[in-house]
Amino acid sequence: MYNSPLQVGGPAAARPDVTRRRLLHAMMLVTVALALPALPPNAFAAPLSVDQKPTLLRVARDIYPHEGFLDDAPYQAVIDAILLEAENSPVVADLLRKGLADLEQRSQRIYKTSYIAIPRPEEREGVLRSIELTDFFQKIKGGLLMGLYNNKALWPKFGYDGSSWETGGFIDKDFDKIDWF
Repeated sequence: MYNSPLQVGGPAAARPDVTRRRLLHAMMLVTVALALPALPPNAFAAPLSVDQKPTLLRVARDIYPHEGFLDDAPYQAVIDAILLEAENSPVVADLLRKGLADLEQRSQRIYKTSYIAIPRPEEREGVLRSIELTDFFQKIKGGLLMGLYNNKALWPKFGYDGSSWETGGFIDKDFDKIDWF
């Protein structure tokens, strides 16, 4: 009689016991092993340290300085949104970590102190100008641009009444009323 491989005690008995569960587990392990090298090197790194957050706030205030009439709250809201994005994106977190490290390194090299300890705004501006083409600077600047100037709650502080096309455009007497520019 023909000996089928599915018969008990036949050649099939020598094969390992492959179940669907074991196959799925093995496929998952292979997928994870192949995906790990594709992650950024610090994908599991700690978030920004507590002492780096005031530096981000100082950078934000130095990029768009409105010392006379804006408090820290609108700036902090933008920084918090960027930090929240960094929590969910290893790429953004890495960008912030490396950008802050570069900023601090330049501050130490030029002024022998941390960025936040540089006393004169003009000196801090000089350090920022040295990084203004970096992705880090552009990330912060872009967040501030939208977070400050596209925030309708802040428009009155800037002397901006909002869109004028609905009411026929600017009236000449009100056009030049912005005094902070």
